Amino acid sequence: MERTDVNESVNITEGLGDLRSSLSSQLFTSLLLGALILFAVLGNTCVIAAIALERSLQNVANYLIGSLAVTDLMVSVLVLPMAALYQVLDKWTLGQEICDLFIALDVLCCTSSILHLCAIALDRYWTITDPIDYMNKRTPKRAAMLISLTWIIGFSISIPPMLGWRKPEDRSDPDACSISQDPAYTVYSTFGAFYLPLVIMLVLYGRIFRAARFRIRKNVGKRQKVSARIPEHDKISVSISTGRTIKPKTEFMELRAENCKRHFLPLSNASPSEQKNGRSVETKRKTALARERRAVKTLGIIMGTFILCWLPFFTVALVLPFCKARCSMPDWLADVINWLGYSNSLLNPVIYAYFNKDFQNAFKKILKSAGNKEKVWSVECGVWSVECEVWSVECGV
Repeated sequence: MERTDVNESVNITEGLGDLRSSLSSQLFTSLLLGALILFAVLGNTCVIAAIALERSLQNVANYLIGSLAVTDLMVSVLVLPMAALYQVLDKWTLGQEICDLFIALDVLCCTSSILHLCAIALDRYWTITDPIDYMNKRTPKRAAMLISLTWIIGFSISIPPMLGWRKPEDRSDPDACSISQDPAYTVYSTFGAFYLPLVIMLVLYGRIFRAARFRIRKNVGKRQKVSARIPEHDKISVSISTGRTIKPKTEFMELRAENCKRHFLPLSNASPSEQKNGRSVETKRKTALARERRAVKTLGIIMGTFILCWLPFFTVALVLPFCKARCSMPDWLADVINWLGYSNSLLNPVIYAYFNKDFQNAFKKILKSAGNKEKVWSVECGVWSVECEVWSVECGV
């Protein structure tokens, strides 16, 4: 009897310990995912507000970035809260119809977000490889066509499972909510939403970098040739003169041309070509190398972040339906990979907007104007409180 009581008390203690551990884990997960969702909403809202309020940001390139922010905001508002609830409770509690809607919104918004990155890369490629011609074609109408195309492709990938392109067992577990595991749909959706856009972006950004590097080096070469060449002209005569009123060791060069006045230019004792050419060529070479490094860094951040966020997710999504019986993965790793993909909606505004100086200036303006309004409001409140005090004193009298 005593042994039975001891066993029961041990079981109860272990149960309470597991419950506390589960509650603390749920609390930590809720706070972490809540913070991610909040920052994603705020970041994308700030980008949209900056483009809407600042005229200097209202151009075709930024319309694409603004549309990306709208798409990522939709991910943050429509998809992530349900995904967070599913994650925290560790089971689906909203019913099968809401599950279908959740999966459709998830695939639609995330696919559109990825394809927006492709559209931005395409716009940048056309801008740098065909600047004169593309400037005439780079209209809001063209941007609207690119944006519409991202959503059309997104719909074409997200709708088929709702129309029956899935396995019957995909809906067998009422506590689970997962995307269609049909092998044909898996290949179609993963290649359409990620692998083809990834290849396109790698090719485009590779060509952008090569074109930018060629331009930088070509411009430096032209400047070197111009600085090294001294043109001769029949109508210009050069003479060196010194006078008593001038300080010692200072010489002036007199330039005369027909129908021109005389101009005196101070010269140092060193040869002008020796002094200027060496410094300017070295400076321009260093500037060109710095610009190349910046270009590599920027493209590295763009592609590195995109690949880091989405490649693990789409690798698992492509492989798992084909080797479900043989493949196994810890639940925590699957969760990390899943939320790593979602975090791209938080990082996109940071990469495409906050690293941009025009956006930085716009954010500063907005914050400054908001601060000024707050000061005016506080002053008005202060005046109102003083008036109240005066009124109360008068009433007291």
